[in-house]
Amino acid sequence: MNSKTILKKVWVVVLSGICLTGFYISGAEGAKVIRVATQTPPESLIDQGMEKWKSLMEERSGGKLNVKVLGRAIMGSEREVLEGCRMGTLDAGIISAGMLGNIIPQFFIVAMPYLFNNHDEANAFLDGPVGQKLFKMLEGKDLVSSGYATYAFRGVWNNKGPITKPDDLKGLKIRTLENPLDLSIMTHMGGIAVPLAWSETVIGLRQGLIDGISVTYGLGYQYKLYEHTKYVTQTKHFYEPAILVINKKLFNTFSPEEQKIIKETAAEAQLWGRREQMQFDEKAQSLLEGKGMKVNSLSPEAFSAFRERTKIVYEQFRLRIGSEFMDEALAFVNSLRKK
Repeated sequence: MNSKTILKKVWVVVLSGICLTGFYISGAEGAKVIRVATQTPPESLIDQGMEKWKSLMEERSGGKLNVKVLGRAIMGSEREVLEGCRMGTLDAGIISAGMLGNIIPQFFIVAMPYLFNNHDEANAFLDGPVGQKLFKMLEGKDLVSSGYATYAFRGVWNNKGPITKPDDLKGLKIRTLENPLDLSIMTHMGGIAVPLAWSETVIGLRQGLIDGISVTYGLGYQYKLYEHTKYVTQTKHFYEPAILVINKKLFNTFSPEEQKIIKETAAEAQLWGRREQMQFDEKAQSLLEGKGMKVNSLSPEAFSAFRERTKIVYEQFRLRIGSEFMDEALAFVNSLRKK
Protein backbone atom coordinates (compact mmCIF):
# COMPACT_ATOMS: atom_id res chain seq x y z
CA MET A 1 0.00 0.00 0.00
CA ASN A 2 1.57 3.32 -1.04
CA SER A 3 1.64 6.51 1.04
CA LYS A 4 -1.09 8.18 -1.05
CA THR A 5 -3.50 5.31 -0.37
CA ILE A 6 -2.67 5.32 3.35
CA LEU A 7 -3.25 9.08 3.62
CA LYS A 8 -6.59 8.73 1.82
CA LYS A 9 -7.76 6.03 4.22
CA VAL A 10 -6.66 8.07 7.24
CA TRP A 11 -8.55 11.10 5.91
CA VAL A 12 -11.71 9.03 5.39
CA VAL A 13 -11.49 7.69 8.95
CA VAL A 14 -11.02 11.22 10.34
CA LEU A 15 -13.99 12.54 8.36
CA SER A 16 -16.08 9.56 9.42
CA GLY A 17 -15.31 10.32 13.05
CA ILE A 18 -16.33 13.94 12.54
CA CYS A 19 -19.52 12.76 10.85
CA LEU A 20 -20.51 10.44 13.71
CA THR A 21 -19.59 12.98 16.39
CA GLY A 22 -21.54 15.65 14.54
CA PHE A 23 -24.71 13.58 14.73
CA TYR A 24 -24.66 13.36 18.50
CA ILE A 25 -23.68 17.03 18.97
CA SER A 26 -26.54 18.11 16.74
CA GLY A 27 -28.91 15.82 18.61
CA ALA A 28 -27.88 17.36 21.93
CA GLU A 29 -28.48 20.87 20.60
CA GLY A 30 -31.88 20.15 19.09
CA ALA A 31 -32.20 18.85 15.55
CA LYS A 32 -30.94 15.35 14.84
CA VAL A 33 -28.86 15.39 11.68
CA ILE A 34 -28.37 12.41 9.37
CA ARG A 35 -25.24 12.87 7.28
CA VAL A 36 -25.50 11.16 3.90
CA ALA A 37 -22.45 10.54 1.68
CA THR A 38 -22.71 10.61 -2.12
CA GLN A 39 -20.25 10.23 -4.99
CA THR A 40 -21.79 13.05 -7.03
CA PRO A 41 -21.59 16.87 -7.23
CA PRO A 42 -24.28 19.25 -5.87
CA GLU A 43 -25.79 19.81 -9.34
CA SER A 44 -26.49 16.09 -9.80
CA LEU A 45 -30.02 14.80 -9.35
CA ILE A 46 -28.70 12.40 -6.72
CA ASP A 47 -27.57 15.27 -4.50
CA GLN A 48 -30.61 17.35 -5.38
CA GLY A 49 -32.79 14.43 -4.29
CA MET A 50 -30.99 14.37 -0.95
CA GLU A 51 -31.56 18.12 -0.58
CA LYS A 52 -35.23 17.43 -1.31
CA TRP A 53 -35.17 14.83 1.47
CA LYS A 54 -33.68 17.43 3.80
CA SER A 55 -36.42 19.98 3.12
CA LEU A 56 -39.22 17.42 3.44
CA MET A 57 -37.85 15.98 6.67
CA GLU A 58 -37.29 19.41 8.25
CA GLU A 59 -40.84 20.42 7.38
CA ARG A 60 -42.59 17.28 8.60
CA SER A 61 -40.57 16.94 11.78
CA GLY A 62 -41.03 20.58 12.74
CA GLY A 63 -37.27 21.13 12.50
CA LYS A 64 -36.38 18.19 14.76
CA LEU A 65 -34.81 16.13 11.97
CA ASN A 66 -32.31 17.28 9.37
CA VAL A 67 -30.01 16.01 6.62
CA LYS A 68 -26.47 17.03 5.70
CA VAL A 69 -25.26 16.01 2.24
CA LEU A 70 -21.57 15.11 1.95
CA GLY A 71 -21.04 14.96 -1.80
CA ARG A 72 -18.21 14.65 -4.31
CA ALA A 73 -16.95 11.41 -2.68
CA ILE A 74 -15.57 13.37 0.26
CA MET A 75 -16.25 10.37 2.50
CA GLY A 76 -14.41 7.99 0.18
CA SER A 77 -15.31 5.59 -2.60
CA GLU A 78 -18.67 3.89 -2.86
CA ARG A 79 -17.18 0.74 -1.37
CA GLU A 80 -15.75 2.71 1.57
CA VAL A 81 -19.08 4.46 2.15
CA LEU A 82 -20.92 1.14 2.17
CA GLU A 83 -18.46 -0.30 4.67
CA GLY A 84 -18.77 2.82 6.83
CA CYS A 85 -22.56 2.65 6.84
CA ARG A 86 -22.51 -1.00 7.89
CA MET A 87 -19.95 -0.39 10.64
CA GLY A 88 -21.67 2.75 11.90
CA THR A 89 -18.79 5.13 11.22
CA LEU A 90 -21.09 6.79 8.65
CA ASP A 91 -24.76 7.61 9.07
CA ALA A 92 -25.98 7.01 5.53
CA GLY A 93 -24.91 6.83 1.90
CA ILE A 94 -26.09 6.46 -1.68
CA ILE A 95 -24.96 3.10 -3.06
CA SER A 96 -25.47 1.64 -6.55
CA ALA A 97 -27.23 -1.71 -6.96
CA GLY A 98 -24.09 -3.22 -8.47
CA MET A 99 -22.06 -2.36 -5.37
CA LEU A 100 -24.77 -3.67 -3.02
CA GLY A 101 -24.71 -6.87 -5.05
CA ASN A 102 -21.29 -7.59 -3.54
CA ILE A 103 -22.91 -8.11 -0.11
CA ILE A 104 -26.47 -9.03 -1.19
CA PRO A 105 -26.23 -10.80 -4.58
CA GLN A 106 -29.95 -10.36 -5.27
CA PHE A 107 -29.31 -6.65 -5.87
CA PHE A 108 -27.44 -7.60 -9.04
CA ILE A 109 -30.81 -8.37 -10.66
CA VAL A 110 -31.71 -4.67 -10.94
CA ALA A 111 -28.60 -3.92 -12.99
CA MET A 112 -28.76 -6.94 -15.29
CA PRO A 113 -28.28 -6.16 -19.01
CA TYR A 114 -31.29 -5.01 -20.98
CA LEU A 115 -33.68 -5.95 -18.18
CA PHE A 116 -35.83 -2.86 -18.79
CA ASN A 117 -36.97 -1.20 -22.00
CA ASN A 118 -37.67 2.18 -20.44
CA HIS A 119 -38.03 4.24 -17.25
CA ASP A 120 -41.64 3.21 -16.71
CA GLU A 121 -40.68 -0.46 -16.45
CA ALA A 122 -37.79 0.32 -14.14
CA ASN A 123 -39.96 2.44 -11.83
CA ALA A 124 -42.70 -0.19 -11.67
CA PHE A 125 -40.09 -2.81 -10.78
CA LEU A 126 -38.39 -0.73 -8.07
CA ASP A 127 -41.67 0.30 -6.45
CA GLY A 128 -43.20 -3.17 -6.78
CA PRO A 129 -42.94 -6.35 -4.68
CA VAL A 130 -39.46 -7.33 -5.90
CA GLY A 131 -38.00 -3.91 -5.11
CA GLN A 132 -39.55 -4.00 -1.63
CA LYS A 133 -38.23 -7.52 -1.01
CA LEU A 134 -34.72 -6.23 -1.74
CA PHE A 135 -35.14 -3.55 0.94
CA LYS A 136 -35.90 -6.18 3.56
CA MET A 137 -32.67 -8.00 2.72
CA LEU A 138 -30.67 -4.93 3.72
CA GLU A 139 -31.59 -5.35 7.38
CA GLY A 140 -29.55 -8.53 7.60
CA LYS A 141 -26.50 -6.43 6.68
CA ASP A 142 -27.04 -3.78 9.40
CA LEU A 143 -28.72 -1.37 6.97
CA VAL A 144 -32.19 0.04 6.35
CA SER A 145 -33.68 1.91 3.39
CA SER A 146 -37.00 3.01 1.97
CA GLY A 147 -36.57 4.38 -1.52
CA TYR A 148 -34.68 4.19 -4.79
CA ALA A 149 -32.97 7.07 -6.55
CA THR A 150 -31.38 6.49 -9.96
CA TYR A 151 -28.43 7.22 -12.19
CA ALA A 152 -30.69 5.95 -15.02
CA PHE A 153 -29.66 4.04 -18.15
CA ARG A 154 -26.02 3.66 -19.10
CA GLY A 155 -24.65 4.54 -22.50
CA VAL A 156 -21.23 4.39 -24.16
CA TRP A 157 -19.15 7.57 -24.52
CA ASN A 158 -16.06 7.23 -26.71
CA ASN A 159 -13.62 8.88 -29.09
CA LYS A 160 -13.69 6.37 -31.96
CA GLY A 161 -17.17 6.60 -33.47
CA PRO A 162 -20.90 6.03 -32.93
CA ILE A 163 -22.05 2.62 -31.70
CA THR A 164 -24.72 1.32 -34.05
CA LYS A 165 -24.21 -2.45 -33.65
CA PRO A 166 -22.17 -4.87 -31.49
CA ASP A 167 -19.28 -4.97 -33.97
CA ASP A 168 -18.69 -1.25 -33.41
CA LEU A 169 -17.49 -2.03 -29.87
CA LYS A 170 -14.94 -4.58 -31.02
CA GLY A 171 -11.47 -3.63 -29.80
CA LEU A 172 -12.67 -0.57 -27.86
CA LYS A 173 -11.33 -0.28 -24.31
CA ILE A 174 -14.29 0.91 -22.23
CA ARG A 175 -14.07 1.94 -18.60
CA THR A 176 -16.53 0.09 -16.38
CA LEU A 177 -17.36 -0.01 -12.70
CA GLU A 178 -15.16 -2.15 -10.50
CA ASN A 179 -17.68 -4.95 -10.11
CA PRO A 180 -18.04 -8.34 -11.85
CA LEU A 181 -21.46 -7.61 -13.34
CA ASP A 182 -20.44 -4.47 -15.20
CA LEU A 183 -17.30 -6.19 -16.45
CA SER A 184 -19.28 -9.13 -17.78
CA ILE A 185 -21.89 -6.95 -19.48
CA MET A 186 -19.35 -4.88 -21.40
CA THR A 187 -17.32 -7.95 -22.36
CA HIS A 188 -20.35 -9.71 -23.85
CA MET A 189 -21.50 -6.54 -25.58
CA GLY A 190 -18.25 -6.80 -27.50
CA GLY A 191 -16.00 -4.24 -25.86
CA ILE A 192 -12.85 -4.61 -23.78
CA ALA A 193 -13.89 -3.92 -20.19
CA VAL A 194 -11.37 -1.87 -18.21
CA PRO A 195 -12.26 -1.43 -14.50
CA LEU A 196 -11.05 1.96 -13.33
CA ALA A 197 -11.73 4.23 -10.39
CA TRP A 198 -13.60 7.35 -11.46
CA SER A 199 -10.63 9.53 -10.43
CA GLU A 200 -8.48 7.78 -13.06
CA THR A 201 -11.01 7.85 -15.90
CA VAL A 202 -10.47 11.32 -17.35
CA ILE A 203 -6.70 10.86 -17.27
CA GLY A 204 -7.17 7.53 -19.04
CA LEU A 205 -9.22 9.22 -21.79
CA ARG A 206 -6.68 12.00 -22.23
CA GLN A 207 -3.76 9.59 -22.47
CA GLY A 208 -5.57 7.10 -24.69
CA LEU A 209 -5.35 4.31 -22.13
CA ILE A 210 -9.08 3.84 -22.63
CA ASP A 211 -11.24 4.67 -25.64
CA GLY A 212 -14.44 5.39 -23.76
CA ILE A 213 -16.60 4.97 -20.71
CA SER A 214 -19.86 3.28 -19.78
CA VAL A 215 -21.89 5.92 -17.92
CA THR A 216 -25.31 7.56 -17.89
CA TYR A 217 -26.35 10.70 -19.75
CA GLY A 218 -26.80 12.55 -16.48
CA LEU A 219 -23.42 11.78 -14.94
CA GLY A 220 -21.63 12.23 -18.24
CA TYR A 221 -23.12 15.68 -18.67
CA GLN A 222 -22.51 16.74 -15.07
CA TYR A 223 -18.89 15.60 -15.21
CA LYS A 224 -18.41 17.33 -18.59
CA LEU A 225 -17.40 14.21 -20.49
CA TYR A 226 -18.24 16.17 -23.64
CA GLU A 227 -14.86 17.83 -23.10
CA HIS A 228 -13.08 14.47 -23.34
CA THR A 229 -15.17 12.38 -25.75
CA LYS A 230 -16.69 12.97 -29.19
CA TYR A 231 -19.47 10.37 -29.43
CA VAL A 232 -22.17 9.08 -27.10
CA THR A 233 -24.61 6.28 -27.80
CA GLN A 234 -27.64 5.60 -25.63
CA THR A 235 -27.09 1.84 -25.59
CA LYS A 236 -29.24 1.52 -22.44
CA HIS A 237 -27.32 -1.64 -21.63
CA PHE A 238 -28.37 -1.53 -18.01
CA TYR A 239 -30.34 0.60 -15.60
CA GLU A 240 -28.48 1.77 -12.53
CA PRO A 241 -30.53 2.53 -9.44
CA ALA A 242 -29.01 4.28 -6.44
CA ILE A 243 -30.15 3.15 -3.01
CA LEU A 244 -30.14 5.26 0.12
CA VAL A 245 -28.81 3.08 2.97
CA ILE A 246 -28.84 4.09 6.64
CA ASN A 247 -26.95 2.41 9.48
CA LYS A 248 -29.51 0.19 11.20
CA LYS A 249 -28.23 0.81 14.73
CA LEU A 250 -28.47 4.56 14.19
CA PHE A 251 -31.94 4.26 12.67
CA ASN A 252 -33.12 2.33 15.73
CA THR A 253 -32.19 5.25 18.00
CA PHE A 254 -35.04 7.28 16.47
CA SER A 255 -38.56 7.08 17.84
CA PRO A 256 -41.19 5.18 15.82
CA GLU A 257 -42.67 8.51 14.73
CA GLU A 258 -39.26 9.78 13.61
CA GLN A 259 -38.55 6.55 11.74
CA LYS A 260 -41.83 6.92 9.88
CA ILE A 261 -40.94 10.49 8.86
CA ILE A 262 -37.43 9.45 7.77
CA LYS A 263 -38.66 6.58 5.59
CA GLU A 264 -41.63 8.38 4.06
CA THR A 265 -39.71 11.54 3.18
CA ALA A 266 -36.75 9.56 1.81
CA ALA A 267 -39.01 7.53 -0.48
CA GLU A 268 -40.83 10.66 -1.67
CA ALA A 269 -37.60 12.57 -2.35
CA GLN A 270 -36.07 9.73 -4.32
CA LEU A 271 -39.20 9.22 -6.39
CA TRP A 272 -39.01 12.92 -7.21
CA GLY A 273 -35.40 12.42 -8.31
CA ARG A 274 -36.33 9.52 -10.59
CA ARG A 275 -39.03 11.56 -12.28
CA GLU A 276 -36.62 14.46 -12.78
CA GLN A 277 -34.08 12.06 -14.27
CA MET A 278 -36.66 10.82 -16.77
CA GLN A 279 -37.22 14.41 -17.91
CA PHE A 280 -33.48 15.05 -18.15
CA ASP A 281 -32.95 11.98 -20.32
CA GLU A 282 -35.61 13.26 -22.73
CA LYS A 283 -33.69 16.49 -23.34
CA ALA A 284 -30.15 15.11 -22.94
CA GLN A 285 -29.55 14.60 -26.65
CA SER A 286 -30.10 18.26 -27.53
CA LEU A 287 -28.00 19.38 -24.54
CA LEU A 288 -25.09 17.18 -25.57
CA GLU A 289 -25.35 18.12 -29.23
CA GLY A 290 -25.19 21.72 -28.07
CA LYS A 291 -21.80 20.85 -26.59
CA GLY A 292 -20.60 19.53 -29.96
CA MET A 293 -21.11 15.82 -29.37
CA LYS A 294 -22.38 13.31 -31.90
CA VAL A 295 -25.32 11.59 -30.22
CA ASN A 296 -27.25 8.51 -31.34
CA SER A 297 -29.58 5.83 -30.00
CA LEU A 298 -29.70 2.18 -30.98
CA SER A 299 -32.13 0.99 -33.62
CA PRO A 300 -34.64 -1.63 -32.39
CA GLU A 301 -32.62 -4.25 -34.30
CA ALA A 302 -29.35 -3.23 -32.63
CA PHE A 303 -31.01 -3.10 -29.21
CA SER A 304 -32.26 -6.65 -29.73
CA ALA A 305 -28.82 -7.77 -30.93
CA PHE A 306 -27.13 -6.46 -27.79
CA ARG A 307 -29.86 -7.98 -25.61
CA GLU A 308 -29.27 -11.35 -27.28
CA ARG A 309 -25.49 -11.16 -26.83
CA THR A 310 -25.79 -10.42 -23.12
CA LYS A 311 -28.30 -13.15 -22.23
CA ILE A 312 -25.36 -15.27 -21.12
CA VAL A 313 -24.80 -12.84 -18.23
CA TYR A 314 -28.08 -13.99 -16.69
CA GLU A 315 -26.85 -17.57 -16.67
CA GLN A 316 -23.51 -16.51 -15.22
CA PHE A 317 -25.23 -14.80 -12.30
CA ARG A 318 -28.19 -17.15 -11.87
CA LEU A 319 -26.73 -19.21 -9.03
CA ARG A 320 -25.27 -16.13 -7.37
CA ILE A 321 -28.58 -14.26 -7.43
CA GLY A 322 -30.65 -17.38 -6.83
CA SER A 323 -32.75 -19.08 -9.50
CA GLU A 324 -36.03 -18.60 -7.66
CA PHE A 325 -35.45 -14.89 -7.08
CA MET A 326 -34.26 -14.31 -10.65
CA ASP A 327 -37.28 -16.09 -12.09
CA GLU A 328 -39.60 -14.05 -9.86
CA ALA A 329 -37.98 -10.81 -11.02
CA LEU A 330 -38.08 -11.74 -14.72
CA ALA A 331 -41.69 -12.86 -14.44
CA PHE A 332 -42.62 -9.51 -12.94
CA VAL A 333 -40.91 -7.61 -15.77
CA ASN A 334 -42.69 -9.77 -18.35
CA SER A 335 -46.02 -9.10 -16.63
CA LEU A 336 -45.47 -5.36 -17.14
CA ARG A 337 -45.27 -5.87 -20.91
CA LYS A 338 -48.54 -7.77 -21.05
CA LYS A 339 -50.57 -4.89 -19.62
